[in-house]
Amino acid sequence: MALLATRTWGEGGGRPLALLVHGITSSSRSWWRFGPALAERGYAVLAVDLRGHGGSPPSGHGLGPADLATDVVETVAAHLGGGSRDGDAATPVDLLVGHSLGALVSLALLAERPRFARRLLLEDPPGPLGLDWAELAAGIEYDADRAHRDPAALHADLERQNPSWPAGEVEQRVADWADCDAAAIAAAVRPGVPFDLAGLAATVEMPVLLVLADEAAGSYPPATASTARPWTPTCWRWTSGWPRCLAERLGQLSRSRRCRAGRRPPRG
Repeated sequence: MALLATRTWGEGGGRPLALLVHGITSSSRSWWRFGPALAERGYAVLAVDLRGHGGSPPSGHGLGPADLATDVVETVAAHLGGGSRDGDAATPVDLLVGHSLGALVSLALLAERPRFARRLLLEDPPGPLGLDWAELAAGIEYDADRAHRDPAALHADLERQNPSWPAGEVEQRVADWADCDAAAIAAAVRPGVPFDLAGLAATVEMPVLLVLADEAAGSYPPATASTARPWTPTCWRWTSGWPRCLAERLGQLSRSRRCRAGRRPPRG
């Protein structure tokens, strides 16, 4: 177990807590637009750096979703002053948001502590059919090495490859790659990380908003034959205004127990 580094937005008494869990090789800084957008809507926002990412302790051992979920629970308890350590006896989080690896961590957390959160947003949960683990590991090592050896060249390449990204996004990505424990993360994912996304999703009993990119980019909707929950399609485009648009969509979760799915182009 490790206490994680965090970022916060919109702190203040009486605000519901939104917990943001980032994707692989990223960090809490990846929420630099979405966190403030949620704060504007009245949330106290807590974003964590998973172990081996950002400012959190090195990976050490145990980088599976369940291991990382334990870190998240302990960090939330510490943030709240230790009063909500038992997620089955209390609901410390109003909105739980997980991107990619963070989506798996969020689902693993809820599988053990189903009352830890009231609402759930999953952005691009990874699908087992869309992952080449060896290729992912090699990419992590390559990008992190470039972030250390030649960050200016990496910055220029990202700008050229992703012209729709808003100003500031490239800097965040380069910093995340430089900060992550790339060797340990790559070693953990290279042999493969077994998970049952559909099975985990089927156990969730709360309002869910699912945000997906194109399946060709590896995005995977866990709406399979083993998942009886309905997925109601809604759509919006990935634009510079997406954090506020998505924050506005979250109001639907408080009015419906149906799972809603939206599609967007991939981040880059």
